[in-house]
Amino acid sequence: MRRYDLHCHSTWSDGVLAPADVVRRAAANKVDVLALTDHYEIGGNAEARAVATDAGMTFVDGVEVSVSYRQETIHVLGLGIDSGQPALVAGLTGIRQGRDARARRIGDSLAEAGIGGAYEGARQYAGNEQLISRAHFARFLIER
Repeated sequence: MRRYDLHCHSTWSDGVLAPADVVRRAAANKVDVLALTDHYEIGGNAEARAVATDAGMTFVDGVEVSVSYRQETIHVLGLGIDSGQPALVAGLTGIRQGRDARARRIGDSLAEAGIGGAYEGARQYAGNEQLISRAHFARFLIER
């Protein structure tokens, strides 16, 4: 029976391992088919694909995006995407720019609540400065 893991995150979004290390961990756990599905980011797919190929694994290019529908947030995995498709690259770049503005607002709100340096602190946990997420703020707050 083949083993699949089609929902992994790396340091390109809110994961704690680099794409190559995500693949190595999956290979060590005998995963046969792996998708890297970072939030709004496809920059780690090439690295992950190269390591997966060397490990004899099947790699699936992926991405995760969130959309709002009827006041609910839905997480959508794009699997088998074309990581070089210009419209996809441009769209994800635009989304990441909005995410940075959101991160700065979160940092400002925390500063107003008496927790200074939160944006900079969260940024230290982000492998990709364009994607500072709530998870990075949580790591900063726990350490603080």
